[in-house]
Formats: sequence, structure tokens, C-alpha cells
Amino acid sequence: MGDRTIGQLMRHQFFLMLCLIYSTNLFAQNKVHLPKSYQSIVEQELKPFYSPSKAQLEDLLKGEVISTSNVTSEAGNKQKVDFFVMGIHPRNCTRAMRKLSLYENYSTYIDFIKESKYDEKNQKVFFVMDHTLLPFPMSLTFKIPRITQPGIYPFTFEHGFLKGLQGKIQVREVQKYCLISLKTDWTGHKTKIPNLVFEMFTQTAGKIGLEHLIRISIF
Repeated sequence: MGDRTIGQLMRHQFFLMLCLIYSTNLFAQNKVHLPKSYQSIVEQELKPFYSPSKAQLEDLLKGEVISTSNVTSEAGNKQKVDFFVMGIHPRNCTRAMRKLSLYENYSTYIDFIKESKYDEKNQKVFFVMDHTLLPFPMSLTFKIPRITQPGIYPFTFEHGFLKGLQGKIQVREVQKYCLISLKTDWTGHKTKIPNLVFEMFTQTAGKIGLEHLIRISIF
């Protein structure tokens, strides 16, 4: 890895650290803080979807958004991305999804989404994402219904450089709260984004994005 690339990664890490500190401070006032009695309920709801570690589960009950990403190089000039993010909304799912289901408004919700559209008839979302970590804007198109109630909703990216990426969004009631999680898996032709940069971006964007979505949909 050249000096220029190392320098860029160091600047990106510093920028991401500032973003995380800033977003955490804004998010803190709206976090849930659930007792340990919720642990088995949350773990059971996540079980078919994701198996959190004990530390992740403890942080989740404290209202933290948990985001993980692993990006690796594969044989045949391929790149593999495994990504997961989860958080507990302090309102029930019906109230939470009133705003979160308005995909066409996401460009006003999240800074790194520069353009957002939703084709109601064909149930297709179109996003343009751009960020200082990315060498070029990402255009993403995927099919998914408006999520207004609990359930598991699969989606696939139909166009763009992550074409073929498959994922699931899970929305589950946990008594009077709403457990929201998203999981994606993708293996495809190696992108122009280095593994570490790709990993840092997806993990940080997932955490900041869900924290922000929870915060703006509370009222």
C-alpha cells in the first residue's frame, strides 16, 4: 500500500471518528435503555437473522446501534461484502415506520444520500450515495415494498456496481419497542474501492444512518 493510500486512510479514519463522536452525542438523548429481562426476547427475534455476541447484545439493550462489516478479496478478482446493522427504536414499529417507509425522502434524512426516489407501482428504490470516502458516487436500485409493519423483507440490488447484492430488512416488535436490522451479502467483480475503505464506509454509514433514522422518526 503506497504512502498516498495510507495517508488517505488515516484522514478517513480521523473524519469517521469525528462523525461517530458527533452522531453519538446527538443520538444519546433518544436512546432506549432496556433491562436485562429483554435480552432473551431480543436474542430470540434476531436468532434466525443474526447471532450477536454478548457484548453486542448488551450494547444493543443500552440503545446503541450495532454495525459490522467485513470486506475481503476473493479468488478470480472478486470482492466479498458481509454487512449487518441493528438498533432498537424507542417507539413501536407502526409509529417508527410511518417516516422510515418514506424512501423518497431519504436524501433529506441522511447526508450521504444525495438523491432518493421511489417508484410506488414497481416498488423500486433509487439512491445516489456520495461521500469523501468513496472514489465515485454510488447509484443503487433495489426493489422493496413500503415497510409499514413487522416482518422480514428481502431485497436485491438490480443495477449499479453492487448489482446482485442480496439483503434482508427485519422489523420486529419487542413489546412497545421496534427492533430494526438489515443484513446484506455480496460477492462480485472487484470494485475500485479498497477493502479497508469499503469496510470502514459501510460500517460507519450503517451506524450513523440508522442512528439518524431512529432520531428523526421518534416524533
